Amino acid sequence: MGKTSIDGNHEEELTLTVDDRGRVTLPKEVRDRLGIESNDELPATLVGSVLELNPKPSSKLEPATAGRDDWDETTPTDAGDALFGPMDQ
Repeated sequence: MGKTSIDGNHEEELTLTVDDRGRVTLPKEVRDRLGIESNDELPATLVGSVLELNPKPSSKLEPATAGRDDWDETTPTDAGDALFGPMDQ
């Protein structure tokens, strides 16, 4: 497999190994986090020497707003007014 390290910016650097047939295995932790399953097709873009994979969102992944009902008592609802003044003008 490869090595994973996380820096202070929450970026992850993965070192993956290519086998003799040119295949790369994504670590299980990465597949689980991104919702990638067997036989999924991963759209990719090659720009110069950078290969970017763009997996489609999985129905198993929760959106960032999941559980937002729990935020009602902690999230200021007038943050826009507090930062920018009244927006009615």
